Amino acid sequence: MSDKVLLVTAPDDTPIDAIRILLVDLTPEHTQLISDALNEFTSIPNIVTYIWRQGDSVDWLLDKKHKSHSIIFNADSEDHMITGYMAAQSNSQYFGMLKTLRNVNNNAIYNVNDCVSLINNLIIRYE
Repeated sequence: MSDKVLLVTAPDDTPIDAIRILLVDLTPEHTQLISDALNEFTSIPNIVTYIWRQGDSVDWLLDKKHKSHSIIFNADSEDHMITGYMAAQSNSQYFGMLKTLRNVNNNAIYNVNDCVSLINNLIIRYE
């Protein structure tokens, strides 16, 4: 499975044909949940995970947002502008508490099963 998942960070990109998931300011625990979910699959198509953290280029983040099939962000991020913008995206899910924006986006991820379901749905739509 690991040869099918490519991690990409700013300022890089890749031209391969793949499912693209943007991970925005996740904690190590969030990243581990996604990794555990990916390990649940015996066979998957190519998956590109773009990883953005505070301090990385916002221009790179916005470019990858447009290219991604799904966005997973940290609702507890200290960057409230990025959190609000990501919450408004129809293809976004999040870890944490969205607080005042919870009525805008109710796609919370609580556990590894939620991650598996999300990835499975992406695979079904991709194929």
